[in-house]
Amino acid sequence: MKGSSRRLIRAVFLAGIAAGGALLLLFIYLPFSPEEIETWDSSPVLLDNRGEPFFAALSKSSEWSIPIPLSEMGKWIPLAAVEVEDRRFRDHMGIDLISVFRALLQNIRSGRVVSGASTITSQLIRLSHPRPRTIQTKLIEFAAAVKAEKVFSKDRILELYLNRAPFGGNIRGVQAAALMYFSKSAAELSLAEAALLVGMLKGPSLYRPDRNPEMSRGRRDFTLSLLAERGIITGLQFHRAMKELLPKERRSLPSKAWHFALSILDENREGGMIQTTLDTRVQELLERTLAASLAALPAEITAAGIVMENKTGAILAYCGNGRLGTELPGSWVDCARSPRSPGSALKPFAYLAAFERGTHTPSTLMADTPLAFSGNAPRNFDMTYRGPVPLRTALADSLNVPAVRILRAAGPELVLDLLRNAGFRTLSKPTGYYGDSLILGGGEVTLLQMAEAYCMLANLGIRRSPVFLRDKNLPERRITSEGAAFLIADILKDTGRLLPVQEKRIEREKGWFAFKTGTSYGYRDAWTAAYNPKFTVIIWMGDPSGKPHGELVGIHAAAPVIVEILRSLPETGWYEPPPGVETRAVCALSGAPPSPVCPSTRTEYALAGISSPAPCQLHVSRDGEVKIVWPAELEDYALRRALEFRTGREAAIVSPLPGSKYFLTPFGGDQKTALKAEGATPPVYWFVGGKFIGKQEGTVPLFWILEKGTHSVSLVDSRGKTATSRITVESIAKDPAESPGQAPLLLTPADRNESPPPGLQKVPALSR
Repeated sequence: MKGSSRRLIRAVFLAGIAAGGALLLLFIYLPFSPEEIETWDSSPVLLDNRGEPFFAALSKSSEWSIPIPLSEMGKWIPLAAVEVEDRRFRDHMGIDLISVFRALLQNIRSGRVVSGASTITSQLIRLSHPRPRTIQTKLIEFAAAVKAEKVFSKDRILELYLNRAPFGGNIRGVQAAALMYFSKSAAELSLAEAALLVGMLKGPSLYRPDRNPEMSRGRRDFTLSLLAERGIITGLQFHRAMKELLPKERRSLPSKAWHFALSILDENREGGMIQTTLDTRVQELLERTLAASLAALPAEITAAGIVMENKTGAILAYCGNGRLGTELPGSWVDCARSPRSPGSALKPFAYLAAFERGTHTPSTLMADTPLAFSGNAPRNFDMTYRGPVPLRTALADSLNVPAVRILRAAGPELVLDLLRNAGFRTLSKPTGYYGDSLILGGGEVTLLQMAEAYCMLANLGIRRSPVFLRDKNLPERRITSEGAAFLIADILKDTGRLLPVQEKRIEREKGWFAFKTGTSYGYRDAWTAAYNPKFTVIIWMGDPSGKPHGELVGIHAAAPVIVEILRSLPETGWYEPPPGVETRAVCALSGAPPSPVCPSTRTEYALAGISSPAPCQLHVSRDGEVKIVWPAELEDYALRRALEFRTGREAAIVSPLPGSKYFLTPFGGDQKTALKAEGATPPVYWFVGGKFIGKQEGTVPLFWILEKGTHSVSLVDSRGKTATSRITVESIAKDPAESPGQAPLLLTPADRNESPPPGLQKVPALSR
């Protein structure tokens, strides 16, 4: 027996000498890369503006890995890991010689490997560079561990090990494990929870609590017993920890603000903590408000919204699709980046250009009278003309004809250039492509571009690009003067355009905000853009497929969301007139500086040294009397209305226009056209070919599915007025039998953003 023991000791001694020699050679010649140990694929984790995580993604290696400093791992995990995995970690130089000789003795005695004498440092080397498990590999890892101890501190080695260690499946590191098993950070783990994770270091898959709960509990209890035996924890702590339940399933990492997160990760897939501008409280407010507004709308309609901080350009909230997660068609689409027709939402920029040129002021008298342009006759949203109106009213009420007149007066090239400088990069065609419809929704823009442009208005002319990452300073530049932008804000703050129930919520000056709605042709898009000195909020509603819906009217669909959001955000004051804005007397009728014969005046804002000083030309003195000389366009309007009144033709069908020709395209589904009239008093009863179609109670139009043939469309209103329109519907399909579902060829450039086929009847652009 004694001889056998001596031979065993001799074998261990010789093996130790051989291993020591090999280690020495490896230590001298083995290449060592600290970067290989400190670098691995980690998960990108997005933090909100308070530093809280709200979204995490898989690493490039398809793992959940969230490295954190040792100081953020709490008390129990580092302590238990050292006690269980490498008790002499603080004392050895990367190799625990006592454990090595004990392992050699056990392995030689057993005739097989039963102990590896691994240290935390050598395990870190193995995790950094996996190799086939052989004696040679073990020696290489020991040599590298000694070198690592020369480079890194003990705390750094422990930190790297606990961040790289696997915890079952594709979970790597204690932080990801804590979040996915306990829904809390590593620093918040209890003694029992920390013991469970430390126990998993021995066999990550074997001791998974969600798959092998009994083995996981046994390993946890062993770890707790070990800590109690060594006096690390008290008996009371031990008994309490033993009673804690195990997690039954693996949780998910946070995944909020999905489209906002994708906007960042599309450009930044590197792992680590990413500081963003998102305010999760504002994000929840936006999502909650959009969901509530969509509840009463058809499932095909969705919404998108952005809340932006004006001073920095920071995106505080970003919802690309209010139907996300509902599994409805198109619910995954980020509508905030999808080009759509803006309707009237671009009108303020035409007026802004006119103010800059000095040709107009808020008091300038505008003609809201019939005007033909590019073969179209634009009408207002409510199908009426108002005659002479102040510019302030024309913009606040979103009148179409004055907007076209402003576009022409300011210059289409100048307006288009201003729009592009404001952030509307999708308006890339030449001016002639858009024509007068540019200001009525004839182009396409995105919600994100709309936010950038209206933030420029909110900053009184300074453009700041949207910012998604904190501390990212993007260049800013002045696009227009403070004074001109102030005039726009002063006009758009008119709360009389809101629904009565909404008006009551913004009676105080500190709650004022400027806003503009937009409804694209055919009721495909509903917009509301709003801002105050601190925030810009943009809301879009529509069908991702582009189909029309009668509910898509900006003032009814999108504006209520704006009110709910702005009244929930911190209150702010209102703009003070900036330098260069003056108050001057103007003629009460024409809005121009008064002439000696103007009978009355009022005060209005103007731009000092820029706004035209030309006096009123409406009032003239003739034969000792003051008379009014109307411009030609206003005289024509007055004559036309007088003639209509005398002949009794006070109601007229404006959609479909008399003589219109529609073309059906194959495989497009049902095509509907709106039934709308001017001068009719609700309720209005509609007929097609003598067949009753429906009763229109308010301003929202009825829709009729087009059928091939020639049709007579007629109406009767509550006062007995009638009107008739005759239209033709043709098919461009070769064989109708091959086209079971047909949709019309879109009839205006505003719809398709392109020129219609030659000879195709054009219809007026309707926009609000």
